Amino acid sequence: MADGDLRVVLVHGLGVDHRMWKLQLPVLQELGPVFAPDLPGFGAEPPVPPAQRGVVAYARWLWDRIDAHGGPGPVAILGYSMGGTVGLAAALERPERVAGLGLCCTSARWGRGLRRWAAVAFAGLGGRVAMEVFQASVRWAFSRHQGPEWARPVVEDMVRRAHRPTMRRLYLDLARTDLEPRLPELGMPALVVAGGRDWLAPPSHARRMARRLPRAALRILPGADHILCLGRAQEFAAIL
Repeated sequence: MADGDLRVVLVHGLGVDHRMWKLQLPVLQELGPVFAPDLPGFGAEPPVPPAQRGVVAYARWLWDRIDAHGGPGPVAILGYSMGGTVGLAAALERPERVAGLGLCCTSARWGRGLRRWAAVAFAGLGGRVAMEVFQASVRWAFSRHQGPEWARPVVEDMVRRAHRPTMRRLYLDLARTDLEPRLPELGMPALVVAGGRDWLAPPSHARRMARRLPRAALRILPGADHILCLGRAQEFAAIL
């Protein structure tokens, strides 16, 4: 691969791994070579020490992997949910390297409600219970959008492999992260996609990001939820 070749970097969400992009790969591979790593603590990637489990730390880890995988050329970053926040942090770290941003079902500032819930849910016994509930919700959300021949075993494996202490630490860090004030620094083209019925990353978050990013396009899919990459896979692919 030449140093000037554009690569597409896919950043998955919390509780899953690179396999969540399965339905989008045929379209994304038309844009350029695709690099879809597992973040630390998910899929085949072992966890990092607790102090390195955070949005900014993961953005720096991502750049190390991008450079090791294909050199110093330009990239387009597409992030889903937590992966979108990590993608924003990565773009802020090295804006000169990012040719474009795709932000799906994500937020630059997840909000006070998420912070309050995280503070309560991930403490003591509640933390263990919350992790079980969260993982069950991931299984349900992904499985209901895809036939059992693919979704059930893969989703079960993604959830099973997720490192619980990593998830807990990331959830708390994500809840207190606020990148909104720095969004005007990102001058590359950006596509912001949201589901009209996404309660976790609601359309209001997408609109705020689109207003603050200098070159953003906004697409809201009516009736779509937080898992629109599966539930509305064809529409999402067409947007990309």
